This record gives sequence, structure tokens and C-alpha cells, in this order.
Amino acid sequence: MSMSSRTLKFMFALMQVQQVACLSSCWLIPVRHRTRINPPKATKKGRLLLKDQERLKLKEEYKQDPQKMLIETLKKSGIKPCPSFTERAVTITCTGEIFEPYVPPEGDGKAMSLTPEGAKQRLERVKNIGVTQLNQRKIRQFEPEFTASEFAWKAQKIFIDAHNALQDFDKNILHQLATEKAYPEMTKGFRFKTIRWKFLESIEKPRVVHIRTTDMINKGNLYGQVTVRFHSKQTLAIYDRFGRIMLGSEDIPKDVLDYVVFEKHLSGLYGSWRIHGKIIPDWASSLEPVIQTMIMQGQGGETDIAVEDR
Repeated sequence: MSMSSRTLKFMFALMQVQQVACLSSCWLIPVRHRTRINPPKATKKGRLLLKDQERLKLKEEYKQDPQKMLIETLKKSGIKPCPSFTERAVTITCTGEIFEPYVPPEGDGKAMSLTPEGAKQRLERVKNIGVTQLNQRKIRQFEPEFTASEFAWKAQKIFIDAHNALQDFDKNILHQLATEKAYPEMTKGFRFKTIRWKFLESIEKPRVVHIRTTDMINKGNLYGQVTVRFHSKQTLAIYDRFGRIMLGSEDIPKDVLDYVVFEKHLSGLYGSWRIHGKIIPDWASSLEPVIQTMIMQGQGGETDIAVEDR
């Protein structure tokens, strides 16, 4: 009996506690605490899962090394990445140099007495006539109608057309008339300049002075080089980007002696004779100084344009 009274007292006390809890909860007011709209980066990263952290780390690595991203993408796709090639491009349509270059005799094209050095060079040229004829026969194996006298006039036409294309900056025609070696040499430094060139007349008829042939890569892959001598009257004027004269004159003709090398891929099906280079002898006179336009800082912050010889 005593146990049951104790149980009733305990249940009565529990009911009183619940009633007090219900009354107190009615007086509670919910309050929304302040939260950051944009949490700091460190807090934001802490909330991420482990796989998200790995993904962000990999993304940073890909930004620093895009090549790694490409390789990983190819591997996931089941494609074997190709090795990177650092070799330079090679062309077999022309050679990279003038082999056995012609040595012009000293004083050629001038009315002057023969010097000992000039006499030695002329004697050497006579000795090389046999080698020139032998190489001419090799060219005739691919071009049966090749003759030195007719080729000299053909070479002069190529020479004139190439220089006309150069002053017009016609890349398509210039690539057809100049080899891959001669093209950058002819166009270097003329990107922002104006060229005015004119071929007036021939003082002496053009003639072939040197013929050589050589094999490249394998035997039978034959290239021919023919050196032609041009002695002519020409006018040349070069203007800078401001339209000021840098070199030469359009009105004053000059006597010019040129030794131009023409090359052809003889064993190639689509080979043609093109300008390959120019031979400048050691005894040739020095070139005219180039007149360059320079900008000088004047007094009071003003700029003056001055002309200076270089």
C-alpha cells in the first residue's frame, strides 16, 4: 500500500513539472541569429567534402599546367597521348645553301688594269669550265632543251618579275619565283617600307658563268644551281613608313653588277627555276649609308624629327 502511494506521488510531481514546462515554453520568443551571406574562403573550404577539395586542388594544377589537363583527359577517354615534337620543319624543294659558290674575278665590269689577284681568279675560272660543262650535261638528262645562252635570258625575266613582285609585296608570285631560302632574305626589313625599283636596260647581255649539281638525302635526288651574271642599269628608291627617302633615288639610274644563283629540284616533278641567292664579292664597293628618321626629345617636352645617317 505504501508503494502505491509513493507511485501516485511521483506521477503527480511529474505532471506538475510538465505543466510548468508547457507554460514556460509559451513565453519563449524565437530569434534568428546573424549569419554571413558570403562565408570566408577558409570556412567555405572546411564545409566541403574530401572529394570536392581534391577536385579544386586538381583544378588549380590544371590552371598552372594546361598540358597536364590535356594528357589526363586523353587517358580517361582511352586515347594514347602523342609525344610532343620539337624538330624544325624540313623542306626538300630546295637546298639550304649555295654549294661551291662562284668567285667573281676582281674588277669584273670595270675598265681597269688586271691585278695579280684578278689574273689568278680568271685562270681559276678557265679551269672550272670543264666542271661547268659536266654539270650542264647532268641538267640535260632532266631538261634536254637546256642551253646556257637561252637560260640566261629566261633567268633575267625571272629576276625582273621577282623584284617587281617584291616592290608590290605580292607573296604568291614571290613564292613562285624565289626559293624558301631566298624568300626571307629578300623580304627581311621591308614590312613597313616602300620600294620603287625599275630595270632600265642591259649594259651587257646576261650570261651563265657557273653551273653545279648535287644530290641531297639520297643518290638521284638531284638539285641544280646556275649562276647568272647581270650587268644592267637600274633605279632603286626605298622609303620609310613616314614616306621619307632612305636609300637611292627614282630619277638617278646606276650601273649594277649582279651574280644571281638560280636553283631547281631537277628530279622533282613540279620543280622550276627560282632565285636562290646572290653572290657579293669581297672586292665590291661598300653600300650607301641608309638615311634613317629619328625622333629626338626637344626642349619644353616637344618632339622634333631629325634625319640621321646610319
